[in-house]
Amino acid sequence: MTREFQTIYLDYKVTPTPRFGWEKKPHGKLHAIIDRGREMYAERLSTFRTLAEPLSRIAMREDQARSDRPYWRNPWFTGLDALALYGLLSECKPQRYYEIGSGNTTKFAKQAVRDGQLGTYMVSIDPEPRTEIDALCDKVIRQPLEDTDLTLFDELEAGDFLFVDSSHRSFMNSDVTVVFMEVLPRLKPGVYVHFHDIFLPHDYPAAWAKTYYNEQYVLAAALLAEGTTFEIVLPNQFIVQDSELRALLLPVWERLGAPDLDNVGGSFWLRTR
Repeated sequence: MTREFQTIYLDYKVTPTPRFGWEKKPHGKLHAIIDRGREMYAERLSTFRTLAEPLSRIAMREDQARSDRPYWRNPWFTGLDALALYGLLSECKPQRYYEIGSGNTTKFAKQAVRDGQLGTYMVSIDPEPRTEIDALCDKVIRQPLEDTDLTLFDELEAGDFLFVDSSHRSFMNSDVTVVFMEVLPRLKPGVYVHFHDIFLPHDYPAAWAKTYYNEQYVLAAALLAEGTTFEIVLPNQFIVQDSELRALLLPVWERLGAPDLDNVGGSFWLRTR
């Protein structure tokens, strides 16, 4: 995979540093908004425990001979994020699963579809996936989201999934901006929407300061407006920072022989209303 880099000149100095969470308190209002759903999160996490057996059949490490299969010990998508994707697909049985940004996530999604014999129609939108996943999908769109015909998303119905794991940066004509301003407003009620590398109600970690990610600030602004557009389904970083919620999945991690994976979470799941 080739990468192109751009230099951006700012006329005002920015000093990236976490303003909330980590060594500080989490964002107060965001924490309160997210905390309202903790009983629902607990209920859903408890249902995931019934999936310990099929989850334990997923390899712990990469098998080069089976490159289309997911594995837990990968640096991109693992822990609660992978478990939640598998669990929600198994529970909701969507007719359609559309990804903006593909790779290891696609492998976990396809495994859930296989194991559950779901028949889910999978679409990948990504100019250059991190790994070869074309054979796993029913349709591949190898171009940036901003160059894609957005009427595609009109096909998503209640119970379907939109999985977003893109550039994480909102600029003029970037994929994140297109998602928030053009894709989300056209979704029907009841569509499950996922964003990755979201740490709310915490800031991005200090180690990520020079990535200049800003996607979660756009999401945070939408949540702080307290509108009726979205319902929070699973805020994974909130969950792994909460000892009571985190403990609910300990039996699963012990079954997998990987109790250390219980502290990994950066997915944020919503449902449109």
